[in-house]
Amino acid sequence: MPIPSSSFSTFAFVCLVDLSNIFESFLPQLLTYPNPIDPLNGDAAAMYLHKPDEYKKKVQEYVKNYATEEALRVQEEEQDSSSESSMSDFSEDEARDMEL
Repeated sequence: MPIPSSSFSTFAFVCLVDLSNIFESFLPQLLTYPNPIDPLNGDAAAMYLHKPDEYKKKVQEYVKNYATEEALRVQEEEQDSSSESSMSDFSEDEARDMEL
């Protein structure tokens, strides 16, 4: 049974509102007030709690290296210069027999 167009547009609108909420509310709060008690990255949480100055320097370094327009340009240039994919070492038959 096809999805009625009104349901789909309502669904799309709800998804956009949810994404908007994530980017405008949740993500800034998470970045401003991280939760080191239940971390995804234990090393970063330990540094945040015990060496806050070192943590701030590390975050600034990561932002500079991975979250700037310049870093994005460098990454794109590296991808453009690499003409082979990581799967090119395997034939189609070998790749088909591999388990994920």
